[in-house]
Amino acid sequence: MPRLTTITLYEHDEKMYRDIAGDKKAIQDALIKLNKQFKKDFKKLDKSEDNSDTEDTIDESKGVVEVYANKIKARHYVGFAAVDNVFLQILPKVFKPKKGQTQETPEDTWEPILAFIRMLDMAYGLKIKDHDLAYLQGRNLRPNLYEVFIYLFAKSLWSEVQRGYHREYVEVHREEKFLRGKLLMNQQIRKLPHQLNTFSVEVHELIEDNLLNRIFYASVREALRRTTWGLNRRLLGELMLAFDGVTPIHLGTEHFERVHFTRLNERFRKPFELAKLLFMPASGKGKSREVSGFFVDMNKLFERFIERVLSRYAEENGYRLTTNKDSENRKELFNNKPSGASLKNQYPDYILHLNGELVILDAKYTELIKTNKKGETKIELKPDIARQLYVYSRIWGHRKVNGTEVDSKPLSVIIVPASSTYNQGISDKPLEFEFFDGRKLYVIAYNLDFLKEKRNVTEADKNFREVLNKAIENRESG
Repeated sequence: MPRLTTITLYEHDEKMYRDIAGDKKAIQDALIKLNKQFKKDFKKLDKSEDNSDTEDTIDESKGVVEVYANKIKARHYVGFAAVDNVFLQILPKVFKPKKGQTQETPEDTWEPILAFIRMLDMAYGLKIKDHDLAYLQGRNLRPNLYEVFIYLFAKSLWSEVQRGYHREYVEVHREEKFLRGKLLMNQQIRKLPHQLNTFSVEVHELIEDNLLNRIFYASVREALRRTTWGLNRRLLGELMLAFDGVTPIHLGTEHFERVHFTRLNERFRKPFELAKLLFMPASGKGKSREVSGFFVDMNKLFERFIERVLSRYAEENGYRLTTNKDSENRKELFNNKPSGASLKNQYPDYILHLNGELVILDAKYTELIKTNKKGETKIELKPDIARQLYVYSRIWGHRKVNGTEVDSKPLSVIIVPASSTYNQGISDKPLEFEFFDGRKLYVIAYNLDFLKEKRNVTEADKNFREVLNKAIENRESG
């Protein structure tokens, strides 16, 4: 069997083929296959708006990665995929090691992997236990996103199986010597004389061989086929024995879609969601999935992550939070426009309602602190971002009172990610800007190093809230 080629990139990074241990043609073929599948129906936690190519106009060089003759380049998607004998993992740029570090150690890769998983856990409610992540990091294993998720799936499933198998009533048709259950008359009356010593019946039995367990069994077999960690192989081997009496199936999308959770099987939801994330085929055609894994648009992930942070902040302070999903956050820019002209509604990511006042907030997964060749740093706030926040403040601050136009000039806030190597220096205090008309704009950062360094997420939240409170207090005092 050909050796597995592992490629680790950070967002927007590029790597020459000569720096990758593997056959160049095999790598190109695998990544082009990934791009094609990605643009058709490969699983993405959030669909990106820039992926609008049709099947007939696929650009094979773009998708998850840009494929060139001499190199590959990552785009803005983060996650992993196993294609043929190539494993690709793309990590967030915010966790990229410092420039000039020639050799990246396994610990340098473990930190961004676990921080990314903690972001996913908070944003999508995967209910991942942090002690499981810490356990893996301390096992001196080769850092690999796919293997981590296989472990989390197997560990959560094994924990539930040890508490007891999931059993449910399944309709069974069989031949019985004694009449029980429901007699199937349409089959019984067609029997020949020598067959009349049995009854064709329909019974409902509480058994382990049900749809959910069949999905788990098939997922365990697939994981065992792909994993290279000895830790995972041992855990999956135990699960293979546990599901030995379950009928093997060829996983299809329809299998996952037919599962419904009740109070009787709710405890299996976590391993099911992880199995779905890892092994649900890209389409319901019943074909084997050639590409396994998932990717997420980091812009969308950061927005969703900050939404969870602000929800807790609003709840604890007695504020109300609305998001771009709420209809009240969508307002038209024009009163009138030409017939046939279309313009998307203007709306920010979030609005905090503070006892009659508004705070307009927008999450931007972007770098504001730039370093030149001399090592000097400066803040570069892109004009389109500043104009966007000004428009938001103008729209939501404008109202009429007794026929008079009033502008409350609500505070605008840009939220960016920060770490020791990304937007360094703006995580401890808000950056204050003032527009020409006195309108205030603040830039604050969420320090993701708290997630990377295994510290509690509440510490990161506390740091962020203190900075946000400073911005609100400065606005009120001004």
